[in-house]
Amino acid sequence: MSASDFSALVDRIRSERRLAREVPGFDPLNGNENARFLFVLEAPGPKAVATGVISFDNPDPTATNFRTQLQQADVARSDLALWNVVPWYLGNEEGTRIRGAKTSDVKLGLNYLTTVVAAMAKLQCVVLVGGAARQAHIHLSHQTTARILSCHHPSPKVQNTVRGAAEENVSVFRYMLEMSR
Repeated sequence: MSASDFSALVDRIRSERRLAREVPGFDPLNGNENARFLFVLEAPGPKAVATGVISFDNPDPTATNFRTQLQQADVARSDLALWNVVPWYLGNEEGTRIRGAKTSDVKLGLNYLTTVVAAMAKLQCVVLVGGAARQAHIHLSHQTTARILSCHHPSPKVQNTVRGAAEENVSVFRYMLEMSR
């Protein structure tokens, strides 16, 4: 699968779900289909919808926290792809309030996640970012031989309430790099 195929997947989801901007695409600055590491988050937030891409460059605190943690662990941008277990926006029409992913949302998103994983020929590790993404673990265990790790969600809500969450994430990312050498 090439970058155009990743774009085709986003177009397919938009068509099947009868959505448009609510399904942001892959950040073209990341490794994407050539990446060794896939980070699977929960669902796109309003800023991802506004920018049109799932990116740690988006102007929101979650993206900033995630970017900082990846940088602290020395994860190269060319080595990663970002996706969501639920690839469409789960918030209100005004884009001011997002709801958490339900199990039914995750189940609907798993087929698309399978397509992403299958397209990544160099994939060595999938990192499930947060509780909603962790619901994909068993499914992924049947879809890939890549190592599957998990970490805390980088949202301010989690980072400010779980003591040491940021440090634990950096530790997981460093472990991921160490195990992929």
